[in-house]
Amino acid sequence: MNGTRSASANGTRRASALAILVGVGLVLAGCNRSPLGPDDSAPSASVAPPIVAFAPDGTVAYVWAPIDTMSTLPAESLEAASPTAVRVSASMDGDRGGMLRADRFSVKVPPGALTGIATVTLTMPDSTMMVCDLSIAPSSANTFKVPVQLTADLSSTDVDASTLTMYWYDPNHLTWVNCSAKSRTLGTLVTMSLDHFSRYGAGKAGW
Repeated sequence: MNGTRSASANGTRRASALAILVGVGLVLAGCNRSPLGPDDSAPSASVAPPIVAFAPDGTVAYVWAPIDTMSTLPAESLEAASPTAVRVSASMDGDRGGMLRADRFSVKVPPGALTGIATVTLTMPDSTMMVCDLSIAPSSANTFKVPVQLTADLSSTDVDASTLTMYWYDPNHLTWVNCSAKSRTLGTLVTMSLDHFSRYGAGKAGW
């Protein structure tokens, strides 16, 4: 009888030890990363580049470019959504063109780029981050005969504009596209030639 109890106890201990080992293995498998590694909440650099951002004290930093579905906000709810949002609209005659500026971004529409009359809107959803949305109404006007120029102005900062480039946000693939081939820098300005309006950002080049 004692031999039976001993064998049973040994079997129970072995089963318990095996269960503990399996549990430890599962925990280690789920935590197989260094606590010093990148934050899991941060987007992958393959889809989101570091974008220029401004701290309250005026210093410059870099933040991950936002990844979303580019849902548009009604004009009346823009300020409620973000107190730092900036939005400017203007009606433009295609024969004359025009220019808009919203904080550190400006867009120049040269004569002949548009056909007829259209309303151009330039928005910075958050003026502390170098990301802007460009839209046009009617939507059928969102193709240009002559390239439109978008400029990011980094004056009064210590950022070397030659280290930056423009990025275009592709809403279909939820990723940012490096537009260095269409971007150029001059002094504190980064300018990009556009063939359509969408979301754009100014960030580190070569990312």
